[in-house]
Amino acid sequence: MDVGGVIYFDEPFELAWLQGTFDLAVAADPGVTLRDFVEDTERFYLGGAAPDGRPGLLASAAADASWARVRRAWRELAQEIPGSVGAVRALALELPTAVVANQPPECADVLADWGLTDSLAPVVLDCFEGVAKPDPRLLGIALARLDVPPDRLLVVGNRVDHDVTPARSLGCPAVFVLARDDYRVPPGVHPDITRAYRALRQVRTAPPGDDVPRVASLAELVASPLLRLGAT
Repeated sequence: MDVGGVIYFDEPFELAWLQGTFDLAVAADPGVTLRDFVEDTERFYLGGAAPDGRPGLLASAAADASWARVRRAWRELAQEIPGSVGAVRALALELPTAVVANQPPECADVLADWGLTDSLAPVVLDCFEGVAKPDPRLLGIALARLDVPPDRLLVVGNRVDHDVTPARSLGCPAVFVLARDDYRVPPGVHPDITRAYRALRQVRTAPPGDDVPRVASLAELVASPLLRLGAT
């Protein structure tokens, strides 16, 4: 299973990063406007290029410095998706349960803080493995360590490109966790940044077609018959 969007919310980290980047960019260049920043954010998340070819504020020293701040505050920013911690423990009592995620090392600290490390075998993070989603090799590492055939590994994620597509390329069934917005926005994030980000996040986490099962949460999955997809 993934972590962001499945066990904890991705959004607080990204919103804190965006606001921090904007604040540092303005401190370095008071001519940077909020409108400039929102436009750069849209290009960054949608994969577009700036008209003048510049890399944009989210590929700047300010962005790097802001991300370093976010990583230092990872434990404080982490917000459990309601019911997910209990759901992971319940799953692990019935089936071998692994994490496969693009996350920084601080993710492992949060999983340990929440008492999940012993329930998850293995924890496969891109920062430790040198390969990241959507490359299916990251999922392949989990398959090898679990020593199960692909058709018996149920992949649980919240993105088509990073979760569903790699799973299918390896022959694994997949379940899609729908996005939700009941997280707490970090203090100090400008409403315009929040609005722009939420719209862009909807694009990134748009659900797949009807051929992929969907659940509202990991807790819902535990209570559903969908687990049989990876256990039969």
